[in-house]
Amino acid sequence: MNIGASTACFYPLETEQALKKVCELGFKKAEVFMNAPCELEDGFAGELDRIARDGGVDIVSVHPFSSFLESSCIFGDYQRRFNDYIGLYQKTCHAAAIMGARYVVIHGAVAAPKIPIPDERYFERFKMLIDIGRAEGVTVCQENVNRFKSQSMEFCKKMRSALGSDYNMVFDIKQTVRAGEDTFAFLQEFKNEIRHLHISDNGTMGDCLPIGKGSFDFNRLKQIMESADYKGDAVIEIYSSNYDVFKELKESKVYLEGLWQR
Repeated sequence: MNIGASTACFYPLETEQALKKVCELGFKKAEVFMNAPCELEDGFAGELDRIARDGGVDIVSVHPFSSFLESSCIFGDYQRRFNDYIGLYQKTCHAAAIMGARYVVIHGAVAAPKIPIPDERYFERFKMLIDIGRAEGVTVCQENVNRFKSQSMEFCKKMRSALGSDYNMVFDIKQTVRAGEDTFAFLQEFKNEIRHLHISDNGTMGDCLPIGKGSFDFNRLKQIMESADYKGDAVIEIYSSNYDVFKELKESKVYLEGLWQR
């Protein structure tokens, strides 16, 4: 599978500058994490597309900045608030289409909101997001996220049952570790629905380490995904507050390429 990097690795560097860093490191795939409403405008999305094309990078996915709003503004019980905020996701999917991205990544609702969110409403609203993405030619995916409903394998199974073939997942290794889930059981269960991987290492030194700095079995990951004829990408996502991220991404890329190309 192809290896990429997320612009989130360089946060809070401006999004366009972070994308230039991904290009400079020689990655051929990228996830773009949008960080402000102005970045959803056509002109800005077009500039990101130009930077990626000039750098030989394929933008695989787009992550909206508005994840913190989703519990109350997308999946909450106040219809007028939903009507006002759904436009952010229309703009996100349109920006993704301008950049040629195939996926938009959604966190969803927190696991324990102050006002409970019925699963049925969650699935209904998520289907609306899927339809918005489909109109733009992009696939809206549920990411497994610690402290969110999607941290639970059982919730994701229920969501898959409700959405059928419309259910697609972005799988993040560190989120299963943080949630106390079995990473490989989760992968095995959803290997046919996973469209995109967020990868990092983990071990005694932490749950979001540069590749090769922990004890995670990346060959086992690769074997599980190849058993499902996975054609997607693996995007490295670590955070700049913890590392010299440029150096660590460069070393992570070399390590993983060496491991997977033996």
